[in-house]
Amino acid sequence: MRDIVSARNAKAMMVLAMAIFGTLGTMTQFIDLPASIIVVFRGTVGAATILLLVYLTGSRLSKQDIYGNMFTLACSGICLGLNWLFLFEAYKSIEVSVATVLNYMTPAMVILAAPVFLKTRLTPVKLGCALLALLGLVLVTGIIQDGVEGMNAYGVSCGVLAAVFYTAMVLFNKKLTSIGSYDRTVVQLGVAAVVVMAYSLLTVDFGELRFDAASIVLLLVMGVVHTGIAFTLYFGSLAYMDASSAVIYGYIEPIIGLMLSVAVLGEDLGWIGWAGAALILGSTFAAEILERRKAGASARGGRAGPC
Repeated sequence: MRDIVSARNAKAMMVLAMAIFGTLGTMTQFIDLPASIIVVFRGTVGAATILLLVYLTGSRLSKQDIYGNMFTLACSGICLGLNWLFLFEAYKSIEVSVATVLNYMTPAMVILAAPVFLKTRLTPVKLGCALLALLGLVLVTGIIQDGVEGMNAYGVSCGVLAAVFYTAMVLFNKKLTSIGSYDRTVVQLGVAAVVVMAYSLLTVDFGELRFDAASIVLLLVMGVVHTGIAFTLYFGSLAYMDASSAVIYGYIEPIIGLMLSVAVLGEDLGWIGWAGAALILGSTFAAEILERRKAGASARGGRAGPC
């Protein structure tokens, strides 16, 4: 799959992938279907698109690698499905801008959870940045301006749960061994679609569903472009980029999402909400930059030090 993305265009393709992901929240507002149905279509069409791209490029999935990681893949796929389900429920229940920012609590949650689940060290810098992000969470929810009564508790809870399950998926992915990005993604998308379909069968009255032309077109675009193609561009770019650079490029997604929520949907978080968004996005970005500088300083010291 590397022939789709080369070292020369990896950064441009990463930017494009993040920009595509950033339009999801706004697009959801124009699909008149329950969140769970949107997720099922996205997972199913996305997995089929990636399988088609794998076939067209002459690549093959590794059954051995998939079977060797099946339990972890299944767990991460379940978490992906629940992340999408709660995120799209949040998109339907509260402002897209708020849902986008809440979902981006994931980096802060990973910082706090990694010492427990991955046995990594929690530095004072990372802890401070995570706590700032939690403060931003409080500001974004609107509880300060509107009080508990004025806050959409269901929508906010869905946004936070989306971040929780995305964090769990990230932690499960770090447990995967010797498996290609596309092998992993196809299985995760398939598992996510199956899990949310089971949920839909219990909660959705399929007899009442109405698939208008606009919703069908947007569902296909979301599955093919926003999942199959965007994931291919993203993982293809990762083959030529270090992880820390990819994390920084990842901030394009919420920024695009916020810009579109204002320009297209006319949303406004208010100055307190925007301050919270800045804390959530800025604190985890600062943590990444500071850690990179620290690692760079250590590397330079190792090469040029008197010892």
